[in-house]
Amino acid sequence: MNRNTNRPALPPKWMVKTLEGVRKLLLSFHDRLFPGNVVLYEKFQYFYLLPALYVAAELNIAGLLTSGEKGINALAAESDADPESLYRVMRALSSHKIFREGKNRTFRNTRLSFPLTDGDGSLRHMLRHHLGKLNWQITGELLETVRTGKDGFNRIYNQNIYDFLNGDAANYKVFDQSMTNLSSLGLAPLLQSYSFSSFKTLADIGGGEGFLLANIVSSYPALRGILFDTPSALEKADEILKQYDVEEKITRVEGNFLEAIPEGADGYILKNILHNWNDATCLTILSNIRDAMPANGKILIVEMIVPEPNKASAATLIDIQMLTSMPGGKERTRAEFETLLAGAGLTLHRYYSTIAPISIIEARLAS
Repeated sequence: MNRNTNRPALPPKWMVKTLEGVRKLLLSFHDRLFPGNVVLYEKFQYFYLLPALYVAAELNIAGLLTSGEKGINALAAESDADPESLYRVMRALSSHKIFREGKNRTFRNTRLSFPLTDGDGSLRHMLRHHLGKLNWQITGELLETVRTGKDGFNRIYNQNIYDFLNGDAANYKVFDQSMTNLSSLGLAPLLQSYSFSSFKTLADIGGGEGFLLANIVSSYPALRGILFDTPSALEKADEILKQYDVEEKITRVEGNFLEAIPEGADGYILKNILHNWNDATCLTILSNIRDAMPANGKILIVEMIVPEPNKASAATLIDIQMLTSMPGGKERTRAEFETLLAGAGLTLHRYYSTIAPISIIEARLAS
């Protein structure tokens, strides 16, 4: 089954960038109009929106509302929750257009709560992972992380996050689903901004269950794929590849990108991989790819890029998560990526922005 028809139609990039500029300008006017303490207090209150979102995602409230409007007692019974407590959470979310409250404490879905359902366009598992107990604990350790320079995860659990997840099936499942949600979110902007038609074989390094590669390969009939990751990460790959009818076009290869990279591709893609690692480890990964790829090969690095100082950016906020959870992991500026590439004998050939917070760096062998 080819599922390409389910992808959202995107507005032109110029239109999105223009509207984004206008929005930032209006927000800047708003912040300048009021006293600083008032603006800061307003921003602080969003702290309480996040745990409310987590509760709705974990209890699958939006999923329970796909059949239509329901009263709070019915929702509480179906989600095993206290009616009054759940009502207060739903009221708060509805005040931000996430759900819609009707008469007599009834609720229905909105365009902002629909991503809390499962299926295409879902962010439910991403929210369950990012707003769950693990991240609340390690983010609460931010002060100590800043004082010591050591990530909170290792201090709390005495191991890195990947070793922990490999030993915790329930958390690993949510994490894996979260990565697929994020890949889905960035897929359409990625395909809009970059053409993969020049490749014969594209290798997705650390590609997990294969959602990204399956979508790219299914969009280009002549393209073949190599899905490369650890055995545990590839466990669900067969299911995903069959969903997109590309199981005959994509070869699964088990391995560790810190040790070696499979040959046989003229394109290698790394999506949200390098930000998890320190510079030395990133150099190892990039050098391993360099050794595997042909002279005319390309590496595509898909990451958030930290902008110049004083510009609002999702990258600078996600970087706080990297600081607390990943030993040495961080979001990087374009200049920092160029330095990494040079250290691995590579050079930044082209740079592509998208309408999403992610960008694409196309790298080649240094001449």
